[in-house]
Amino acid sequence: MTTQDFLYCLGKTESNDNPNVHLGDNGRALGRFQVHPDWVYTQSARFGLKPFLNETWDSFITRLVTAFYEHNIQFIAPVDVAMYFHLGHRTPSTAPDWDAEYAERFNVFAADVALPH
Repeated sequence: MTTQDFLYCLGKTESNDNPNVHLGDNGRALGRFQVHPDWVYTQSARFGLKPFLNETWDSFITRLVTAFYEHNIQFIAPVDVAMYFHLGHRTPSTAPDWDAEYAERFNVFAADVALPH
């Protein structure tokens, strides 16, 4: 799966790929990828990324999610990267905290991008 395909699938899973989605998770999540402030802070430090002057929220968060994906895809499958993003920690599909509904939504979009267009 390409980085662009992952961004699309994750965005569809989180917000129907709408960059203008406002607050979710009881006021803790924002935007296309429904990120929490602590995730932004942690990943910004982890990857040494800062927003550019006048950069949009969606552009900056897309750069963070890109870095997150490109780092983790070296070790785990795309759906596992999405689940890591969703839960905030890695977990196997056999674990009780695996969100099967979330994985299924992601996989539906992943199957769609894999089809020849």
